[in-house]
Amino acid sequence: MDMEGEEIEHEVKGRMENGYRHTATLYDADPRAIFTADIPFYIDRAKKLGGRTLELACGTGRVMIPLALEGIDVCGLDYSSSMLEVLEAKLKQLPEKTQDRIQYMLGDMADFSLPGTYRLIFIPFRSFQSLETDEQAMRCLNCVHRHLEDGGQFIVNVFKPFREIGDWWVSHEEQLDFESTLESGQQITRHSVRKAYGLDRRLLYTDLIYRLTREDGVVEEYRDSIRLRYFYGDDIRKLITSAGFKIVEEYGWYDGTPVDEGNEFIFMCRKA
Repeated sequence: MDMEGEEIEHEVKGRMENGYRHTATLYDADPRAIFTADIPFYIDRAKKLGGRTLELACGTGRVMIPLALEGIDVCGLDYSSSMLEVLEAKLKQLPEKTQDRIQYMLGDMADFSLPGTYRLIFIPFRSFQSLETDEQAMRCLNCVHRHLEDGGQFIVNVFKPFREIGDWWVSHEEQLDFESTLESGQQITRHSVRKAYGLDRRLLYTDLIYRLTREDGVVEEYRDSIRLRYFYGDDIRKLITSAGFKIVEEYGWYDGTPVDEGNEFIFMCRKA
């Protein structure tokens, strides 16, 4: 279902949240490769570049914490207080020297001003797609440009549509995204329902449904809705270069798969 006109305009007037307000504590249960394969990639890049690192949309610290454990000083920014609460709880379990390498704050990646500059800035796991207009995306890229050291690198990832978005994308049936086991031994599944899309602003509307099976067999259900903006290759490349960046490498996966063969867009950029 294509959501056009007044309906979609009404829904996207403000900055959308995608904050996992009801499911943040379950976010890290995802065992899929898309959730883990980028971590060694960012560690390698940060070590090679040296200097300070900034992660935008740092969430629960999925990438930040492994970076800090590798001795990298990293700052994180996220607009979801729910996600940052999970991060804060995780930090308390870490050695003090690792905690000292991490700074984080509540903020909007489309409008931030931090002291100093960074050798590496990255936006992982498709989080750039939470910016729903070209204006918001350009504001984000302009902020990144101001905070990036000369000679530093900016990395951004978005998913690559394998065909033009249309009615085929919508599915009102639940689809299993993953199932896994928590440290507590509880079983968890996540299903998604692809509700609608909007061609005008290129938005995808999805419900996420987490089901947690307790030890007594009772199943608890938690839901959040997200909206992500999709990009075709020319769209995202034009945005990046318009903000004063040069794309120096691009991949389709974190192992160096060529961009035309992989399922992702991964762009490594420097100031033009």
